[in-house]
Amino acid sequence: MRMDKAAFESHDGEVANFLPGDLDPGHVGTPRNSDRFNDAFTTLKLATGTDLVAVALEAGIITVEQAEQIKAVWASHLQG
Repeated sequence: MRMDKAAFESHDGEVANFLPGDLDPGHVGTPRNSDRFNDAFTTLKLATGTDLVAVALEAGIITVEQAEQIKAVWASHLQG
């Protein structure tokens, strides 16, 4: 296996030998910048949705039950 893009630039291009059974799918170790960016953006979108629901609730446009349903659907949408 050749690490074209390692977690640290000092390991880029390094060669390591692994058996296929030794590898787990996914990423382990230092979070990738793209993963951290995606997490931050998801947090921002969740906060925005929560704020919108709070404004609608305060204005009497929706009920408390509707607010909870909207927040649950929004959070579910962002996860999948």
